[in-house]
Amino acid sequence: MRPLGFACLALALACARSAADHEDLGDRNYAAGAYRDALAEYQLGLKAHAGSPDLYAKAAAAALHTGDYGLASANYVALGETDRSRAAEAADGLERVVRAALAANDRNAAATALQGLRAVSPGRPLGKYTRLAALGAAERGDTGAALALLPSAVAAAGNARSADSLLFVYGMAAVRARACSTAVPAFEGVLRRQHEPAVAEGAREGLGLCALVEGQRLLAAGKPADAEDWFRRATAPGSPPDVVRGAFLGLGDVKLAQGDIPAALESYQQALAGGTSGDTLAQRAHEKINALGKADAPSPAPPKLP
Repeated sequence: MRPLGFACLALALACARSAADHEDLGDRNYAAGAYRDALAEYQLGLKAHAGSPDLYAKAAAAALHTGDYGLASANYVALGETDRSRAAEAADGLERVVRAALAANDRNAAATALQGLRAVSPGRPLGKYTRLAALGAAERGDTGAALALLPSAVAAAGNARSADSLLFVYGMAAVRARACSTAVPAFEGVLRRQHEPAVAEGAREGLGLCALVEGQRLLAAGKPADAEDWFRRATAPGSPPDVVRGAFLGLGDVKLAQGDIPAALESYQQALAGGTSGDTLAQRAHEKINALGKADAPSPAPPKLP
């Protein structure tokens, strides 16, 4: 064997011994209750031998003992992803991280652990942690996960007020996902049930916004009669002022499509109410009003022939 080959073999054997030595030292420290020292050794072992499921599991357990919940979660996730046969073990560990983080009032760490739990074991029931996972997903802007988790969280809510709050969050997640067909029933449910006054105003605003979006979508699809109902719903009390103005602008377009010029002008005038001369809605309303005025103006007389 050439000298270079001997050097490579010696280096490989040294790294293998180093990882084993660190793991052994980590085990001794762990048994003695010196969890920080054990964690440091396991991490050095992972540097020497990345991808070792045993070291991931031991590092995760040591990190959990030290209160480093983020590191514990990361190592349990790595365990589950590296060795799928140990996914259940990783999921059990992540549940322990969730419980410990909640006991320490570290909601962010608990949400991170739950996110990891869904990654390594998507079909595992979250039980009492469903609400936390759903809210964590909504706060992160993970609308897909939020929409998947929130219905279960609503069903498992401990009381009607909590259920309405979660139903409102579900509606808002649907709005962000541009799924107004999902958001509207959620907001209507909040307003119908009236168990949590704190979210009622937000539900009315969300309902108005979705009604405006649906009206615009139907109008663009060439369905003015269907769009009209949604635009009128968007003008209901509780809708944000700009949503109401946008809805009147849409109603003007609906009436124009139906050939009712006076009604179109009236709606465009209402779209001006509460705005300023420079805002976008006001500019669009003025443009439409001016265009109708020109359309109604008499044709200029033809020039007289000499």
